[in-house]
Amino acid sequence: MMNSRVAMLLLLLSAVTESCWNVCLKKSTGFTDWKVMGPGILFMITGIIMFKTSLKIIPLGVAVMIWSGVSLVLTIGLDVLYLKTRIDWLTAAFMVMCMVSIIGLNYASGR
Repeated sequence: MMNSRVAMLLLLLSAVTESCWNVCLKKSTGFTDWKVMGPGILFMITGIIMFKTSLKIIPLGVAVMIWSGVSLVLTIGLDVLYLKTRIDWLTAAFMVMCMVSIIGLNYASGR
């Protein structure tokens, strides 16, 4: 039987795979470069399976909020580091607020 820590780990890994899928989609220029897109599709399928498995323990609303926030921040981070996109201070400030919200939701759901 799965416990809440394993469910949270699966949820976070699902968010990581979502970010990787997004980067692969961008790097493949749509669906034209299948050397990049193939692994991207594997990331997507793996992420869906992990997300679905985490829902056995974590309520859907909390899971979606955590998953979307973490994948958003990771995707922007990968975009900046790997794809060399620039972000401004306002975007960075809202990313920090997003992470604070995720931590707060995680705390509130465990009470």
